[in-house]
Formats: sequence, structure tokens, C-alpha cells
Amino acid sequence: MDAFDPSIRQVGRVLIRNHAGDLFLLRGRDPGEPDRPAFWFTPGGKIDPGETAQEAAARELQEEVGIVVEPAALGEVIGTEDVTYRFNGVSYRQSGVFFALRHESPRLHGEGLTAIEAETIDMGRWWSLAQILATEETIYPENLSELMAKLAP
Repeated sequence: MDAFDPSIRQVGRVLIRNHAGDLFLLRGRDPGEPDRPAFWFTPGGKIDPGETAQEAAARELQEEVGIVVEPAALGEVIGTEDVTYRFNGVSYRQSGVFFALRHESPRLHGEGLTAIEAETIDMGRWWSLAQILATEETIYPENLSELMAKLAP
């Protein structure tokens, strides 16, 4: 990841896969655009000052899906993203890194969500690669199927 730039939202995200190779995604809605269709995304979030990407990803796993792991358990970065988007009426440029974790029982962990996350995220579910490739629903990152292909079966 580039040197820290406060104008860019830096994030650490995690691809959670089960033994079958399915991926756990969260569903969200933009509270600033209630008529916009829901979208799916990987758990993770903003890197706080003083945190590494692994530390942020591990913290977000606990907050969003109730998984407690040591940051080192996430291993090496398996992919990156550099995107621009609008959310809740604000434009963002985001630079992110992705890690991978095998886990069988993540769940939406409502108690750990911030107020904006609780307003945004309404469910989580498993997706197979075939479902990701076939869906017309919006899934982020856009190159998710390519990231999945990098993971060992």
C-alpha cells in the first residue's frame, strides 16, 4: 500500500471461506440513498491511525462477524483495490488490501457494529463462486472472482 495519505480511505478486508470454498459476504444499503439497490461486500474496514492493515482487518472481523483472530493469522496480502465511490452522500477514494481466512461459522455480529454500520448492514450469507459469477446483484470488490481464484481450494 502507498504511504499513508489522509485523503485516501485505507482499508483492510478479509475473504472468509468455508471448507466448500464458498465466500461469506455482508449485505449493505446506502442510508444516504435509500432507493439504491443493496450491495454485497467482504468484511473489513478502515485502518485506524497506528494500526497495520492486518490489525484493522482482524479488528473488523471481530466487530462485524464475531471472529476473533490474531492479525498474523490472516497471512499475506492476496490482493488490492483502488476505487472511488459515493456512500451516505460523501465521495471517497479507497485503497485496500485483502487477506484470506478459513472459517465455518461467521455471522453478522450486530453488537460490534458502529452506528453507521448498523444502519447499513442487514445480513450476511455464503456465496459460491458460481453464484458470484451469475448474480446481477452488486458485489464489491468488482474483481472478487479473480481474488477467489488466487485462493487454494
